[in-house]
Amino acid sequence: MNVALAGLTAREETALTMLISKTLPHFQCDSVPAGRQVTLPPADLYVLDLTGRGLARWTQEAEERLLKSLDGAPAVLVAPAFDQTWLAFDTSRSKNQSLVVLHKPYGIEDMRTALVKAAPQKPSPVERVAPVPTTVPNGVAPKVAAKPKPSTAAPVEIAPLSVAEFQTRVGALPATEPKLFLSKLVEALSLRHTFEVRVTFVNRLIFNPEAQWAASNAALPVLQTLCQSDELAADISMDDIDSVDSLARASRLGMHVESLEFILGTLMHHRLSRASDPSHQLK
Repeated sequence: MNVALAGLTAREETALTMLISKTLPHFQCDSVPAGRQVTLPPADLYVLDLTGRGLARWTQEAEERLLKSLDGAPAVLVAPAFDQTWLAFDTSRSKNQSLVVLHKPYGIEDMRTALVKAAPQKPSPVERVAPVPTTVPNGVAPKVAAKPKPSTAAPVEIAPLSVAEFQTRVGALPATEPKLFLSKLVEALSLRHTFEVRVTFVNRLIFNPEAQWAASNAALPVLQTLCQSDELAADISMDDIDSVDSLARASRLGMHVESLEFILGTLMHHRLSRASDPSHQLK
């Protein structure tokens, strides 16, 4: 099956191609040239980064542009992290088109499941669909599941931060406030080595300052708790790793790769989100 990757960064394309080649060997990846106005080439299935295609936020116009560019083809639509506007997009409206919305950050299994779900399936010759009864037994009205309404919560905007800006923001935090993890991160980033942060046995982050990317497989509540608790931050370890193998390692660990500036902005956002539930604990 031919899978066209559109709107992704070069690093994301590399990681996704590795993921697909290892977990879905019957899928073959092709890269779509960069550019928001580039016409999508023919393919069996698309993985389309909405931000990279200029469709970061859902609007009726953005939806129409998306559907026109796909021209009825199935696709996995990668939506930006912390933006909930694409929840308004009802993928079931296109009866003959399989569309799956996958929000960042996602892991290997999330993407693999989305690809399999969106991939066109040939009907089995032995399959039979049970007929819908035309009468209701005993006159009992059938129960109809209520369709969930799209979330009306305002999307959270994350301001990207350069390493220098991140260092300044961390230094400006009050000394009486927890900031041990962010301070450790500033020190490690200043060395410009590629390093891995081990939060728990499962939850980790990788930072590659030279290539300007970072990756994480930690859930958002885990990162938020880490940024707001010096007690938990005291238990983490930071170790240098081989920069050449770092991207492959991130893929093996099911990490999602983002720009370094976005990750730093996200961590600072978590540190300042004091109104959120502080009861999350690392497992």
